[in-house]
Amino acid sequence: MQFGNAIRIQRVIKGYSQEYMASRLNISQNAYSKLEREETELSVKRIYEIAEILEVSVYQLLPDVRSSSVVNLSGLGRLVTKSRSFLNGLFG
Repeated sequence: MQFGNAIRIQRVIKGYSQEYMASRLNISQNAYSKLEREETELSVKRIYEIAEILEVSVYQLLPDVRSSSVVNLSGLGRLVTKSRSFLNGLFG
């Protein structure tokens, strides 16, 4: 399952509209739609915001790489760096 699809599934389970999610994230409905279609790159902060709104763990939204025969590692270093920066900002 891809990230955007996981977000969509959780949103539908909660009964939230794209408009509601967009409003909570302070973005347009069109921008939110692009997020679910994976046409927009997400920041670590935005991923955490989405998980909080949906009341799920971030891990429930991330693709399960164990089920994939090939793991795409491109950009992993950048994600780790952004995650570290985000967490340092939260916890000092």
